[in-house]
Amino acid sequence: MNKLQLKPRDLKIISLISATKSISQTAVILGMAQANVSKYLSDFESKIGLKVFERTTRSLALTPFGESLMPYVDATLNDARKLVNFIADYKQEKSGQVSIYAPVGIISYLSRSVIHQLTDIGDISIKLKTCNLDREAFYEGVEFPDDCDVLITYTKPKDESLIASRITQYSVTAFASPEYLSKNPIHSPSELENHSCILIDSMMIDDSNIWKFNTPGNNDVTDYKVSGKYICDNTQTALELARNGLGIVFAPEESLQKDIAENKLALCFPHQAEWWLDLVAIYRKREYQPWRVQYILDEILKIIHQQIEQAAHRPPAPDC
Repeated sequence: MNKLQLKPRDLKIISLISATKSISQTAVILGMAQANVSKYLSDFESKIGLKVFERTTRSLALTPFGESLMPYVDATLNDARKLVNFIADYKQEKSGQVSIYAPVGIISYLSRSVIHQLTDIGDISIKLKTCNLDREAFYEGVEFPDDCDVLITYTKPKDESLIASRITQYSVTAFASPEYLSKNPIHSPSELENHSCILIDSMMIDDSNIWKFNTPGNNDVTDYKVSGKYICDNTQTALELARNGLGIVFAPEESLQKDIAENKLALCFPHQAEWWLDLVAIYRKREYQPWRVQYILDEILKIIHQQIEQAAHRPPAPDC
């Protein structure tokens, strides 16, 4: 009896048909003729002697055997990808994928100001994924997703075996539109309780947020309980509401320079009324890190540090 031999190409086609549930879509993805994809499927089923898909003129569905088979097919393809990535990393070839997780505000910043400057990455593909913090993360540390290579965030990792490298320290403070401030003047954080604040869902405690501000003249931090009619699951949405005059938002000053320059948002208080946070990059130890990941991480950090240095030499924005 001949030993069954399955080619990676066959397995990839079967996996794509399973994912798309369409021979025509699989053909488009692979750049093949639809008839050729159908032939690959027929030949595969003939070779193993079992039907993988039930086909009609209108539908395509896995058979019970196909349902059981697909995890093995996908695992085999994943192992093959790992092998290719290992060889590429060992040879320091620019190929494979790097997954970068960050809260939505940082993802927006990376997309707007950093990623387009990565001009020498060869065939490396970069996956950007949102990872917003919950309230426990600020006290207990953030979870590192299983498929994450680099996590850029505002707090330490829960897993102490990971590296947490501080990128910079930045200030977070209160902003509102000039229209809001003209109608609702505010002079200090102690007056926030009398204003409509735009809240962040992950910071909710008893229908309120706790905003922190350094005490002018020392490093003491004071907590202020704030409330409002609008609750957002990310800072970018909250900023849009603030630009439309719907309340006060708590956000990083550095990321809002354009809004300040265009008079869309203004500082509510003098610079002394702010809270300083660390921005950190979290990743595995270098000996456990694929070369492609370390390469992209080093390039991203280089660009960010250059931008921080340039920002330090900009004239300060005028107080409002």
